[in-house]
Amino acid sequence: MFTIVLSTLLSFPPHSTVLFKDFIQQLKQLPITERTSAVEQYLVEKKTTPIIENETFLHFVWFGKASTVLLSGDLQNWSAHDTLEKIPCGENTFFYSSYTVPPDSRLDYQFIVDGTWGTDPKNPRITPSGYGPHSEAAMPRFKSNPNLIYNANVPHGKIDSMFFKSSNDSIHPREIKLYVPHEYENLSDLPTLYVHDGFEALEYESFNIVLDNLIAAKKISPVIVIFIPPVERGEEYVGSKLRDFTIALCNELVPLIDQTYRTSKNPAQRAMMGISNGGHASFAIVLKRPDVFLNAAGQSSTIAMQLFEIFDCTREHLSSHPPFKIYLDVGHYDIRSPQEGASFLQSNKNFSRELTKNGIAHLYHEFNDGHEWANWRERTEEILIYFFGKK
Repeated sequence: MFTIVLSTLLSFPPHSTVLFKDFIQQLKQLPITERTSAVEQYLVEKKTTPIIENETFLHFVWFGKASTVLLSGDLQNWSAHDTLEKIPCGENTFFYSSYTVPPDSRLDYQFIVDGTWGTDPKNPRITPSGYGPHSEAAMPRFKSNPNLIYNANVPHGKIDSMFFKSSNDSIHPREIKLYVPHEYENLSDLPTLYVHDGFEALEYESFNIVLDNLIAAKKISPVIVIFIPPVERGEEYVGSKLRDFTIALCNELVPLIDQTYRTSKNPAQRAMMGISNGGHASFAIVLKRPDVFLNAAGQSSTIAMQLFEIFDCTREHLSSHPPFKIYLDVGHYDIRSPQEGASFLQSNKNFSRELTKNGIAHLYHEFNDGHEWANWRERTEEILIYFFGKK
């Protein structure tokens, strides 16, 4: 009888310890017409997906009416898809794919169900991205930074905005947003941080919340943060307009900010940061213009050959400037560069070695995650403390 078989094989007590591989084996042994009830019982007991076991086993599942289900995300470097195995269950099909990952991994993913991209319907954990919502797989030892959470009990800075128009018509005008710390009117000689992809950083990284919490906890000095949106992102950050963008930023925007706000004019008190192509722009600008900036951070940065060319052109002058402070991080599941298919992980390792070779102090970190805003925001605190931490 079906009820006897199901009770023997698939009737699990609360908080069942039945391993996923055993569930799959048992499911395959059932008649097709009886599998839907077994899957539904199993998924109700598991509550959410993906299914995580023993801190390192990660199982993605999808159940319903479909011909094919693909998985794309950080595990595939967002450059390929894995086809989920399937077990027919009558009108429905059970799809699954299993992986072993480090216990502190945090990974974004989406399903492609019969050609349609979407999040995991049984996973309530949704993260932001520049390409719509992603589902999150967070392993047990991943711990999110508590300073990303809004705290009503701390003083809050304000967000200003201003319009920037360069004298160079090739650099298009744009609105700039700025974080101004609490009690700004009582402060002076404030350090500054210029953030590329600024509006996304403000939205996806909860940047103003982190600033409020760190300043209130006296972990960093009060700082003004300038959020700069790109207009022609590729050209300005890594392409033919990088030179003009650098001149406009250093010769026009920085003086405008210094004239408008109570900022420090010391390059050691100015920093720049960005993600991906914005990290490339940060490194290039700081290395080219140490008279303006001496601090740069890049996360999952594009490392183009022109960065190494900058070293070749400026090597003789680097030692004559005050010390740089450089930060870079990258994910073990990061994407691959369009140039020659090089991984961001390897190219960032190479750049760290070049910094060391040139005697430039820096922090370099690798994490068990990928090319996502939900990863980068976890390190905002570390970057801010590295540049503006109170001694």
